[in-house]
Amino acid sequence: MKTILITLMVLCFTACTEDDSTSGPELRSEVMLYPNGLAYDGCQAHVALNWNDPQKIIRYAPDAESVALVENFVGKEQQKQGTIVYKFTDRKKTVECGWGSKFEADEITIVSIR
Repeated sequence: MKTILITLMVLCFTACTEDDSTSGPELRSEVMLYPNGLAYDGCQAHVALNWNDPQKIIRYAPDAESVALVENFVGKEQQKQGTIVYKFTDRKKTVECGWGSKFEADEITIVSIR
């Protein structure tokens, strides 16, 4: 009986733990991708939607795993246009820029970049 009770408690505990994965549906957008540019007074890795219109720019900060995808895609360029599939993580992230400036952005997980 003890074994059954312990097994049920373990199953209940694992079922009730919070899932740290991304939430919501996968979205697809045309974006401008920026790698970590702190060395030349740019900003840390981020992506920008509506980059053509300064009044409508929306910036997102990739999570730690997605930063590597951005860096690999952009390569040695300072920015590169692409299409990403992404999900929101429901967290905010502070993106540091040169000269001590920074901005806060919604964090995303990038599923793919083309």
